Formats: sequence, structure tokens, C-alpha cells
Amino acid sequence: MAGKFDYIVVGAGSAGCVLGARISEDPSVRVLVLEAGGRDWMPLYRVPMFAGILFRKRYNNWNYRTEPEPGLDGRRLNWPRGKVLGGSNQINGMVYTRGHRLDYDTWRQMGCEGWSYEDVLPFFKLSEDFQGPVAAHHGRGGPLTVRRGKATAPLYDSLVEAGAEAGFPTTEDFNEPEREGFGRYHFTIREGRRWTTAQAFLKPAMSRPNLTVRTGCHTTGIVVEKGRAVGLRYRRGSRTESVRAAREIVLSGGAINSPQLLLLSGIGPADRLKEVGVPVLHDLPGVGENLHDHMVARMQYACNAPVGIYDEMRLDRAAWHTLNALMRGRGFGADFALQGGCFIRTRPELAAPDIQLNFVAAMKPVTHLPFARPGPDSGHGFYAGVHQTVPESRGRLWLASDNPFAPPRMCANYLATGNDRRTMRAGVRIMREVFRQPAIARYIERERAPGPDVESDAELDAWIRSVGDTVFHPVGTCKMGTDDMAVVDPRLRVRGIDGLRVADASIMPVINGSNTNAPTIMITEKAAAMIAEDWIGNTL
Repeated sequence: MAGKFDYIVVGAGSAGCVLGARISEDPSVRVLVLEAGGRDWMPLYRVPMFAGILFRKRYNNWNYRTEPEPGLDGRRLNWPRGKVLGGSNQINGMVYTRGHRLDYDTWRQMGCEGWSYEDVLPFFKLSEDFQGPVAAHHGRGGPLTVRRGKATAPLYDSLVEAGAEAGFPTTEDFNEPEREGFGRYHFTIREGRRWTTAQAFLKPAMSRPNLTVRTGCHTTGIVVEKGRAVGLRYRRGSRTESVRAAREIVLSGGAINSPQLLLLSGIGPADRLKEVGVPVLHDLPGVGENLHDHMVARMQYACNAPVGIYDEMRLDRAAWHTLNALMRGRGFGADFALQGGCFIRTRPELAAPDIQLNFVAAMKPVTHLPFARPGPDSGHGFYAGVHQTVPESRGRLWLASDNPFAPPRMCANYLATGNDRRTMRAGVRIMREVFRQPAIARYIERERAPGPDVESDAELDAWIRSVGDTVFHPVGTCKMGTDDMAVVDPRLRVRGIDGLRVADASIMPVINGSNTNAPTIMITEKAAAMIAEDWIGNTL
């Protein structure tokens, strides 16, 4: 094998960028980060306004698709994932929410020692440079800038006011430990530009002589000798190369790529590996199982006045906003349109909110020509994406073949349980009631989706099945735990293989009840600390 390092990190996305930077803080170790995608050179990555466009494009995108989803009328969903330095953090909505205290306390109750809310809070704070009021749950001076959204369209404030009129609390900070109510989101935006983990963590570290970052390297297999992961094979251009790790290999490819690499290496459910002709190295039945995701149903309302962002999305204005954001870091283009939302309970007896709302002050936030007639789903208005915070439904991921360049197969199995269907129905009904409140009802011309005729349980279920879509939060396929289906232990070590860990969203035993990027960064901050602890005084 050519080349030898102490640690190798596979994947330079939200997780891998943090991990490579943190591990290489120790000047005595040599660290290699491998990324299948290229450098993040495209200027439009920096413009927050373009987030909703970038993840729909094929450029620097793995472009995964699910199998036909039984609970969504057999539709196949597009699952974009970033294939570039920075990973999905280069194309996501930059929303920074951590979840509820109970999310992490539940992990601890499931046997994941060291992962309660009090255990993980220091690692959230370690990353953060919060641009807001001093609070015990926020950090200052970390690499990751976090700030409140700044959009001024009247609809955003009207949403919060309407929530209060409907009897729900309001909040200035969705990252409070027991967050609940209506408010504005926080974003990883710095000086008007997208602030990724590549920008915040990895690039400042790349000047270190002990850190090597290689892009355009598609990892094809893990080399295991005598039960220990000792190296990797990867394709770079037309060449197959290999590299060795003296201490550890850490997979940070996310909920799709990390389990796929384990499976391709013969680590996973033996019967399924045999089906595609992969020699079984280690029978680990949980690899690829426990796949779950947040599913959204987007309600849509037409408005009777220009109180949203439709006019700002006119092509000529959008061009100016882009230039203003690129050159000066200011203006409409320096923010993302998903500004408002809520976390609410559909039943008062629940211990934590079970519905999240993503609110955009446009029915369809895409550019349009000056003087063009609005289409049926455009014009002045808004959409409100309702999703369940902690779905019960579980799917799985498996190999299509032994070809490392073939995308894996995956099915999230959305809406497989009665409680998931009931929760989504209840969320839509509650939001309808919120939109009847005077603060926002005065602007509403009509409900376009699901439409006023959709009222019964059966009608709402049918509508949700027909429009249900991903919130781009797949997790769980390398579950952390102590049971037989756990892939990694609470120190993120792959069960049964020495020298191999997983540190990304795939290790979540249960999804956090919010956006997943902030928890993914926390996971890798904690992983870096555990790796350092495990190697104090330990040499090979």
C-alpha cells in the first residue's frame, strides 16, 4: 500500500471536515481526509439564497433516489447529497437547530452512555460562535458562526403572531433545551455568506503539515487484517490506489455512504451480502437497517398582497441580490428564505413537540421573468412544510450489486405506522387553525394545498401520500447502541472490527427532533474527543 497515516477520515462533509480538523490539532499524528467530490470552488455556494436551487441540481450531487415508497403511493423520492468538499453542508438550508433535550436523553436511556443532553451540550457549544444574547446553552468563539435570520417580509412576523393568537408559545431561540413554540430559525451564515464546516473547520486546518486532504477519491473498500481495519482502497481518476492507517479509520460519509462502504467491504448482514456476491468478512446484521428520515407535506396558500418574497425572486432582482451577496455579503441574497417555523405538540400530554414547521414566504421560491403571469403554484403567497419530529417508521439500505460505483438501494418506508399518519394529519389541521388567525388570515386569499375540500381523515391521508417528500435528513443506518442490531458502540467503534469507527448522522439510534446538521457536527466533535481519549498513552 502506498502511503501511511495515523488516522484516515472517509468523507469531507459536515462530519468529516470537523473530524479532520479536530484530530489534526495534535501535531504528533498524521491525518488523511478522503473526499469523493471536488473542491468547493463555485462562487454560488457562498450565496445563501441559492440553497433551495443547489440541492435540486445534479452538479456536485450524489443524486440518490429511493425505491418506490409504499406509504407515498409508490413514488420514488430524490435524495440529494453533496458530493464536494463540505458535502451536503454546501447545498443544505443552513438551518441550525439542535433538537429537544429529550432527544439525547432518549439515546442515553437506550444504553448509549455519555450521550444525554448534559453530556452532549458541551460539544454543541464547542463548535459555536453564536451571534446573539449570551445564554448558558450557546457557545462563543468556536469556528461555526450561528446567527438569527434577518429577512423582513411581513409574513414571517405574521406567522409568529398567528401562532400566539392560536394559543401557542413563542420563542426567540429554537435551540433552548426544551424548545417549543413559534419563532425564527438560526443559520450557519457568516458575514452574509454560507458558512460550512469546510470553511469553518477544514480549510483553516489545511495549512498544517500533518493534515492531507485528497479530493476526487472514491473509496471502494476497507482493508481488514486479523480483525483490524488497517487501510483503504480508493479510485482516483482511472487509478486504483491504497493507503494504510496506523491507528484508526473513521467513516464520515453520512447515512448512505458509510453503510454502503461497510457493506462493500463485507461488513453487514451475511445473507444480504451473499445475495450480491460480496464475501462476508463480518456478519453485522444492523448495517443499513434503522433508516429513517423526516417527511414533509407542504401546505400552500395564495396571498392577496405582496407581503412575501415573490417580487424579490424576479430574475433581474435575483441577479442583483446574487451580486450584492457575493460582493458585499448583504441584502436579500445573504439570507435563506426558510426563516420562520415552529415546534409544537399535537397533544398536550406529550413530553416534547412532535411537529416542526418550515415556513417560506413564497408558494414556490424560484426565479421568474419580469411581467410573467404567475403559474398555479406561484405568485404572492407562502408554503408551510409540516413534518413529524420523531417518526416511528423504519426502512433500510442495501447494495444493488458489488459494484462500488453503483448507488445503493434504499427505502425509508415513510408513514408505515398509524401514529405517524395520525401525527401528520393532526399537524396539518393545527396549522390550518393557525392560518385562520387574524394576524395572517388578513393576507390569505385562499388555501391552494391541500385545498378546502380536503377535510376527512381519508382525504388528508391521501393528500399527504401524494405530496409527501423528504426533508433531506436520512439517519440511523449505522445505529449506535448495545443491542444486537447496533453497528457501533457508544464510543462509535464498529462492533467486531478493531480500528474502525463511524462518526456522522448514520449513528443516530433515533433521529433528533429537528434539522440534523447541528447534531451531526456535535457527534463529530464528541468523536474527536473520544478518539483522543482512547489514544492517550496508547501506541501501536
